[in-house]
Amino acid sequence: QRLAQADPSNAVWQRDLSVSQERVGNVLRGQGDLAAALVAYRESLQVSQRLAQADPSNAGWQRDLSFTLTVLAQTLEGRGDRTEALRLAQESLTIDERLATLDRSNAVWQRDLRASLALVARLRD
Repeated sequence: QRLAQADPSNAVWQRDLSVSQERVGNVLRGQGDLAAALVAYRESLQVSQRLAQADPSNAGWQRDLSFTLTVLAQTLEGRGDRTEALRLAQESLTIDERLATLDRSNAVWQRDLRASLALVARLRD
């Protein structure tokens, strides 16, 4: 956090902060503290959104944003907030569709797309 705050223009440090917050969220979620996990995931999301908006052509930043949206949606689903979870899952799906279309041979992006489609379908049921 100190590094990211010291140099907000350093994209590597910003991404590191986002990943760290996401990992904290994963631990908290694993411990069953969904409220605290959501706080960490939302902090991660803010950074991911800034990076993705700053460089829309950076597929890595876009994928990071999609991944964070998915984790947040899954956590909200676990708390019973299916409406907000669906909204975030659909946002993630939009990104995954765009990436999967850019490179149909990228197995990771194709897998991400299938996972997003499955999450959206589950949340719509």
